[in-house]
Amino acid sequence: MPVKRGKNLIALRLDEGEDLIPSLLEALGDTTSAVIISAIGMLRDIEIGWLGPDGYEKHQFSDPHEILSISGTVNKKSDGKAFIHAHASLSGRNMSVIGGHLFGGTVNNTCEMVFLVPEGLTFERKVLVKGEPPRFCPENK
Repeated sequence: MPVKRGKNLIALRLDEGEDLIPSLLEALGDTTSAVIISAIGMLRDIEIGWLGPDGYEKHQFSDPHEILSISGTVNKKSDGKAFIHAHASLSGRNMSVIGGHLFGGTVNNTCEMVFLVPEGLTFERKVLVKGEPPRFCPENK
């Protein structure tokens, strides 16, 4: 997994068989606040979901799908670790599109991603209302 860092960018390539989310967390290292600005490639063994009133409804797709887009943020959790909150649009062989909250997947061939690391900001993940999931909370450093 080649990873290169610029002033405010992290660019990386994941290769065949890499587990997407753990590999991204490894590539980010100690970076806990970032924005996904570009993603292309393919995934298989994908898990995506939709947040309903009773929590996430998760669905698995084993066949390879082209990444049309992945957008989202990297947030610092209360334990200090990074959390990737990403949504994806993916196209199957028949060009039908699926999408939702991206829980994981395995790289099929390649995945190229670029993250923007914000200057002067940190993205925290905090519980704002008891019983609700943690929310995105941008803060000035």
